[in-house]
Amino acid sequence: MIKALILGYGFLGKSLIKRLIIEPVPGLLIVGIANSKGYIYSSEGIKLKDLKDKLEENKEFETGRASDLISKDYVDLLIELTPTNIITGEPGLSHVKKAITQGIDVVTANKGPVVLALNELKKMADENGVIFRYEGTVGGGIPIFSLIDKCLRGDKVISIRGILNGTTNYILTRMHFEGLTFELALREAMMLGIAERNPTLDVEGIDTAIKIVILANSIIGLNKKLSDVKIRGITKITPEAISAAKENGMTIKLIGSIEDGELSVEPRLIRLNHPLCVHGTLNAINIRTSILKNLTLIGEGAGESTIASIINDIYDVITHKSASI
Repeated sequence: MIKALILGYGFLGKSLIKRLIIEPVPGLLIVGIANSKGYIYSSEGIKLKDLKDKLEENKEFETGRASDLISKDYVDLLIELTPTNIITGEPGLSHVKKAITQGIDVVTANKGPVVLALNELKKMADENGVIFRYEGTVGGGIPIFSLIDKCLRGDKVISIRGILNGTTNYILTRMHFEGLTFELALREAMMLGIAERNPTLDVEGIDTAIKIVILANSIIGLNKKLSDVKIRGITKITPEAISAAKENGMTIKLIGSIEDGELSVEPRLIRLNHPLCVHGTLNAINIRTSILKNLTLIGEGAGESTIASIINDIYDVITHKSASI
């Protein structure tokens, strides 16, 4: 059995546990669950169905540093789901580094460590013989990294373009079909829980830029930083601009792109029949390769759909470990 620690008991951590109760992953034993206040741990495995919504209300809860559980003495796999910090990557970056140096495999959906230190973390993982997976950092449940790694190994990715933020896509969709102003569409998105209380990272294009950097460094082998991305958000798009686009059979979408080594995020005109022209909270990623030419993946890009990516990565770890025994 692979003994795992879930570090982060927010939306993703709770959603993952709910899914594991419904459909357990064979070969996976959750021995630890931690948040910023402390943790619960059982070497025999935690009874997930008995967990309370607030971790500290469980009788097994202990106050302390969750990072103390990141040890080969306790776990084989770290599932790192703490909140994203794109300034320092912490605390997730330290968690991931500690796990790798301890010989512990890592699955994460935390964009902070991956956008700031992907190449460093991959090198560390190789040197320590551990598996490092981060499918859930881009595109929610869309299997972009695993598809390229497993299905396009003989091909070369030339460029990537995509709609990578569900919040901005919802806002632009409402502006296109209902003629709403940006302010009204944003307010509606916030009321529905589609936008965060502070939606700046989304509407200013920064979240999309983070994902573009991760794609560029992971898939195309670049060494880019967030500061390398030309970024322009959607806050200045008017109903008049949307209307003018509609008259020409087009709409406006926030597109992140990697072309000829250059990274950008900006509103672009897209034809209504283009594969990237998806609506609502959907994401779409177009990959251009040497052999296959064009491939477009479409799916839910956030929320519970991310759990599909996390579980797929967990299966990947278990499969690799089983094969090496």
